[in-house]
Amino acid sequence: MNARLVLALLVAANALVFAYQLFTPDRQSDAGARIEELQINPGRIRIQGVATRGPGSGTASARTGAYRACLEWGPFAAGDAAKAESALAKLALPQPPMQRSATNAGGARRYSFFVPDPDNDKAAKIAALQRTFPATEIKAGPCPS
Repeated sequence: MNARLVLALLVAANALVFAYQLFTPDRQSDAGARIEELQINPGRIRIQGVATRGPGSGTASARTGAYRACLEWGPFAAGDAAKAESALAKLALPQPPMQRSATNAGGARRYSFFVPDPDNDKAAKIAALQRTFPATEIKAGPCPS
């Protein structure tokens, strides 16, 4: 009698599982139908204004739209700065690079150049120039005021 009761309970449990699978909605088919909503839609991408994120975004100049990005190349010793300036002049940049004093290292004056808003081609040429001055580095950041 116990075996019949266990068999009846197992048959009833199987019937309940079958009914559950039959009448519950399939969530995988819903995700398959919404695949276009899950992908990136290029028509919905909007480009924000200049300097809405990144360094200097909290300054007053960034809120007024006066923020400009620069490539900083340096530091140079005084003799190397003249060579680097002539190399930059050969690139025919739309705006001349700005030369600023950097930190003093052992009493020697050091300089950096700031190139405002370079395009990709000019940035690549500056990176190629940087290889001829191995003690220097290139960084992106806000232009000095």
